[in-house]
Amino acid sequence: MVFRRRSEEYSFEPIRPDEVDELVNEIVKSGASGFLSKRDFLKRAMGEQESTITIVAKKKNELKGVVNGIAIKEQPLNPQINFVWVKDAESSMRGLPRRLIDKFVEEAKKRKPKASSVDISLPTFDVNSIALYSFSGFVIEGFIRGPSDGPDIVIMRRGLEEKPPRTPVV
Repeated sequence: MVFRRRSEEYSFEPIRPDEVDELVNEIVKSGASGFLSKRDFLKRAMGEQESTITIVAKKKNELKGVVNGIAIKEQPLNPQINFVWVKDAESSMRGLPRRLIDKFVEEAKKRKPKASSVDISLPTFDVNSIALYSFSGFVIEGFIRGPSDGPDIVIMRRGLEEKPPRTPVV
């Protein structure tokens, strides 16, 4: 019997320009909410920009997930994840979201070796995402009070100098 790591069946690579439209359509078609339902935002976020990191996960050449964020070389800002999206529940159960986050962190280290951490900002009501990032080695660094008609935001950070802790503190 051969045991494989849960996500070995996935390949990870930077998004190709010819894949952007297909991925945008998949994300919008999936019923994603918020900014992930906006085609224009997604096309700009995943477009060919030097400061953008977009890594896709594929299984048998089919797009299964994506992580997107920024790492601006000339700025003292830490790399930041914008979003992680996974196409189906099976891929989520096989650990694909965490692998996408890890791949983003690896690429961020390459692009900004002097950066101290990777950051993510999430609405406080998004407890599933907060848990995902917590299990991926991120810790809560602070909160931003939202406007009266908007959600409060939690700021999470994962250091780049060391490996993530085995047991997250939430």
